[in-house]
Amino acid sequence: MQIARRLLVLALAAAIPMTALVAAPRAARAAGEAAVAQDGPLTGEVVSRWLDSWQAFTAWSGALPPDRRAEIGQAIRDHRAATPTQPGRDLAAMTAAIEGMPEWHEASAMMMKRGFADLAAWAATGDRIMQAYLTLDYDSAASVAARAERDALRTRIRDSDQLTDAQKQQLLQSYGPSEEMNRPVMAIPAAELEAVRPHMERLRALQPQG
Repeated sequence: MQIARRLLVLALAAAIPMTALVAAPRAARAAGEAAVAQDGPLTGEVVSRWLDSWQAFTAWSGALPPDRRAEIGQAIRDHRAATPTQPGRDLAAMTAAIEGMPEWHEASAMMMKRGFADLAAWAATGDRIMQAYLTLDYDSAASVAARAERDALRTRIRDSDQLTDAQKQQLLQSYGPSEEMNRPVMAIPAAELEAVRPHMERLRALQPQG
């Protein structure tokens, strides 16, 4: 999903002290929290924890020097070209692209401190949350009405006798893919949808604008 990809590209441009590699497991144990695993249950508490961790993640974005940011971006592009991303697994794929780099270990330590097993578990959890969010948002009354309006506009463009074929194609492209193509790509368990539902406004607020 483009949303997840744009979010992570923004946030990966940062770093935290390597001393957190030692401090993180100790902090998690001291707090008495069970680390969130990649395939663990997605509860409301886990969603809230992930959102808090995302705020922390983005808080230190931009601290990475330009050369490190460029290297991370290139690693992500190379990984994407060599390994097709599974539908709904954008965050996991992008964090896998930087595995072994200093920033992966630093970010992993950061997520361990916030109750996740490692960066991979944090990314997998984020993918599940985003897919549930997109499903709920897709099915909302406002989204249904907006899609119907855009589909009607596309139909009017295609049926217009005042536009050339080239003009029609240009206008249709400006409105992006069809609404059916925007449908979420995964079937989300009902329990996960209900875990995410109370957090929709927080999730909506962190979406990139434009």
